[in-house]
Amino acid sequence: MKRRNLYFLIIIFILMAVYPANAQVDKWLEIINQTKVAVQYFSPVKSESFKMIQEKSTKENVIGLIKEFSNENLNVKLTFKKYNSHIELFGEVTSLKKEDLCFTLKLISPLGNMKKNVRWSYDLDSTVSVGDSNKLFGNFVDANTVVPPNGAFNIDEKHNGGYGDKVGVGKMSFYPLAAVSSDGTGFGWGVDMGIPIVFRLAYEPMNGLISEFDMAISKETKKFPNRSFFKLLLFEYNSNWNMRAALKKYYEIQPDYFKRRVTKEGIWLPFAPLHLIKDFQDFGFAFHETSWASKDPGLLNESTIDADRQAGVYSFQYTEPWDVQIPIKDTNITYSDLVSDTVIPQRYQEMLKNSATLDKNNLWQARKLQTPWFKTGWAVSITTDANPEIIGINQYKFTRKNEIDPAINLNVDGIYFDSMEWNWHNDLNYNRTQFAFANFPLTFSASLEKPKPAIWNYASEYEMMSKIANEMHLKGKLTMGNGFGWIPFAPGILDLFGSEFSWYSKGEAYENNLEFIRAVSYQKPIVFLLNEGLDDKVFTQPPYDGYKIYFERMLFYGFYPSFFSTNSSNNIYWEDSTKYNQGRPFFKKYIPLIKEVSQAGWQPVTYAKIKNNNLKLERFGDKGSNNIYFTIYNPDSTEIRSAITIDAKDLGLNKTLTVKELIQGKVLTYKRTYSKIVVMIYVKPKSTSLIKINKS
Repeated sequence: MKRRNLYFLIIIFILMAVYPANAQVDKWLEIINQTKVAVQYFSPVKSESFKMIQEKSTKENVIGLIKEFSNENLNVKLTFKKYNSHIELFGEVTSLKKEDLCFTLKLISPLGNMKKNVRWSYDLDSTVSVGDSNKLFGNFVDANTVVPPNGAFNIDEKHNGGYGDKVGVGKMSFYPLAAVSSDGTGFGWGVDMGIPIVFRLAYEPMNGLISEFDMAISKETKKFPNRSFFKLLLFEYNSNWNMRAALKKYYEIQPDYFKRRVTKEGIWLPFAPLHLIKDFQDFGFAFHETSWASKDPGLLNESTIDADRQAGVYSFQYTEPWDVQIPIKDTNITYSDLVSDTVIPQRYQEMLKNSATLDKNNLWQARKLQTPWFKTGWAVSITTDANPEIIGINQYKFTRKNEIDPAINLNVDGIYFDSMEWNWHNDLNYNRTQFAFANFPLTFSASLEKPKPAIWNYASEYEMMSKIANEMHLKGKLTMGNGFGWIPFAPGILDLFGSEFSWYSKGEAYENNLEFIRAVSYQKPIVFLLNEGLDDKVFTQPPYDGYKIYFERMLFYGFYPSFFSTNSSNNIYWEDSTKYNQGRPFFKKYIPLIKEVSQAGWQPVTYAKIKNNNLKLERFGDKGSNNIYFTIYNPDSTEIRSAITIDAKDLGLNKTLTVKELIQGKVLTYKRTYSKIVVMIYVKPKSTSLIKINKS
């Protein structure tokens, strides 16, 4: 008996260690008991609105709570698992009739009596009081398949080939998490970064915290037949810092998705041979996008991968495995011409039979693209499913054989995925033979008169990137992505990413996108290439102000600026010594500063307030580091003078400090109280200031 009691105490001790007192989720525990489920069907018969699904049972156990809901079509099982820092909600949806279903599942989590002083955060710096409003609070972006810029082959008078159709109901949340505070308690919830799914997170004052998933169920998903699933993370955060504090907790809950593996940082070099750039060390190169078969004529025609290694620069093997591009001279060829053996080269034919995606009319998804990287100037782009598990010669195996494996054999530092969110990422794939290999939930398009299950092609992209990333990480290697826009899942498996962009990208949407990229990457290095506009007079005529504006804008977020080509192909900036010599002084001045703040590590919670709300502020460096950095950006056309009040106690700032503005190289004076430091700054128009606080 004594031994049995001892075993019992050991079990209790283990459970307490794994599931300690839930001080950080107490309020959420009240909410989940009240969680309800509703559904809106889109097939087999579309319903006009959401209908509640009846709750069948609630069971509590030592690790959490299980709630089940059921109607004539679906059974929904919600498993809430308690941890000290958060609650993990795993949802499993089963079709009771074992037939195709397309629907939006809606979880409603009422705040109950916790409805005082409710505030909703749109993003890092936009938090509003809900007040008496009854509107839906959400931050959504349009999610549609991409209309071909130059036409598609499978469009005729009767159908649009699926181009322009909605993904799900056509909206997704911009951020992977949402943040609502009420009477001093912050309620955060977000999707699991490892499950790409079409989702929306919002707040409805009359109902509560809302989570929606656009899902489809099919018996042909062999890994989860007649089922689908999702995962949410529920947590509490410091409401004083709104979304920033919610992000901090979100990172802590999923550390593997936000791990910084890169040890050397700097700018992105696209394709051009490194050693042909005179005194290339001045520019701060760290990441070279290249190909395993290329040579560097600036270093005796050595392999580019070996030449990069000698220079201390990471080499990344280029790949774009989301489509097949076939050069064409005649843009008037028909769809029947396209699918014939006369157009498709022999080496692609078997792979396309297995991996080509199908539109809603069971035709290949194929676009005409203007492609300056081909001599013909035009190409056919055929979307492919890159899922590694498709049987036979598939896109994954084809790409490994021709691009990835040869580079790995040469000890390349990383694999580079191009065009993550361009044209084909939002294609909806109705190829039912490929359902069998899917690892993630299917979705549908509300644009169809009779919606049917489809693979969200981005989820297939994710499957390939995830497999390669896991393999590379086991080897101590890296992965990089280009073309990142707003879908949050790939940043969790990539080690650095960025985008090509236009100098003429302006406005609120562009600013919001930069902020989002910083938020979703946490402390991973972010790199940019400027294309359209690099020949603008601000970059080619003295005093070359474009460099200052561009570099200081990137400095604000700790991003690395670089250049490519006005058309993403020809007349590469780094192959023109006149251009890069004009820019050299700016690289020498700013890249070391960007590297200094980036390596210090961006922190979502600033612990600082700026008096003038027109200025924006970010912090780099954690409490335990010797140096804390603040970047302050002035978007206005006039100089702004303002005070910054810093929480010295929260940042561990001692009494002996040196405060400098690094761009101008000036020592700044400051005022100090017991817990605050006040620094007065001047920020020029369209400029950034960089403050460094040294504790020693």
